[in-house]
Amino acid sequence: MADGEYWFARRFPVGNPRNAMSPINEQGYAVVRRFITWMVGGAVVAAIVAIALALWAPVPFLWIAGLLIFPVAAAYAGYAFIAAAQGRGDHQHTVEDYKAGRVK
Repeated sequence: MADGEYWFARRFPVGNPRNAMSPINEQGYAVVRRFITWMVGGAVVAAIVAIALALWAPVPFLWIAGLLIFPVAAAYAGYAFIAAAQGRGDHQHTVEDYKAGRVK
């Protein structure tokens, strides 16, 4: 990494088949909050569209927007989260290494 700052670290030691990442600083937690915001926001907007469709049934093709809003928001949120975790993640050290101060 060019600037040496990681936002995520491995949850399990190197060699473990699981490659899960966890946030280790404020920037990592900001990525998690953004992911949650997109997921909840997509669900809320999809629910609003569903309610609008139930109340104003004659609006044509509104059901298509309802079907697409949440999956598109979830896909974007998932992609952004995974890209940040892989791009700004320390794949050699664990979260415990950071908590114990073994990594600066």
